[in-house]
Amino acid sequence: MNKYLRGTLFFLVLAGLGTEFYFAGRVLKRRFNIETAFAKAVVESQKAIKAEVDAATALTTAKSELVSAKLGWGYEWEFPAGGNIGSVSVVRGTSLNVNGLGKGNGLVPVTKPGTTDQFPPIAHVFTLNDQNQVVYIGEFSARLDQLQDTNCMLEPTWVPTPQELTGWDFSRGARIRSQIPPGPRNSFSGLNQTILRSFQQASLTDIHIEDQKRLNAAAEEGLNVRKRELTGDPNGPEIAEHSEYRLGLVTALKNQEEERNAVQAEVDNLRRRLKAATELRQSQMEEVRRKAGAGSPPSARLSQRIE
Repeated sequence: MNKYLRGTLFFLVLAGLGTEFYFAGRVLKRRFNIETAFAKAVVESQKAIKAEVDAATALTTAKSELVSAKLGWGYEWEFPAGGNIGSVSVVRGTSLNVNGLGKGNGLVPVTKPGTTDQFPPIAHVFTLNDQNQVVYIGEFSARLDQLQDTNCMLEPTWVPTPQELTGWDFSRGARIRSQIPPGPRNSFSGLNQTILRSFQQASLTDIHIEDQKRLNAAAEEGLNVRKRELTGDPNGPEIAEHSEYRLGLVTALKNQEEERNAVQAEVDNLRRRLKAATELRQSQMEEVRRKAGAGSPPSARLSQRIE
């Protein structure tokens, strides 16, 4: 093999080695990139699997909480504001006329087992206030004689106060449930009993105050009568034997005392005069006896005859 051929072969070997190293580097880099992407994908896949498990657990928990939250609430009927599904309106002051709710969609009477006796179904009414917050109106009973397929008349099972009636605004819609959990229901019933007792106590207090006012007025009138009896009454009857009716006991007693004092003074004066006259008579008689005793016997007999 000549020199030229060996040189060419050597050049080709070197070129091949260079190309092999170049492509080997590219292959190694690509492999590294693929391994890095695969490792990243594995990590992301594991995160996704964990997130899916967590989401499934959260979903199960949420469903369980939803079931627990709905437990004891019964059926639900919603009447949106401005909708045509139904409407709730207040009639006769405290009753609710509900269009869109009746026997046809679940509000049915309760039949006593073993009999044909029916009891009216119960409905719990909710609405929204000005702050768009849910407000519990209370427990109502459907009238059996007005319970139709798509219409009913609900009456409250308690006595609403005037303050409560002002909040019965169903223009923002309403929600009606067939039952509520016993805890809130008992709390609401207890509050109603407390409010009812408070109103009864307030009513009894008002009655007591009115009674006290009447007694006070009667006492004032009695006091005025006693005052007129003591100080006099210009409008009293004019009776000569009972001047106290007009003059009053104080003035009448004062006048009587003055008359008594005048009579006593007059009697005392008469007594004094009688005593003086008696003493004068006694002195004169003593004088006559004395003079008669000093004279003759005929004179004495005369004096005795005179006596």
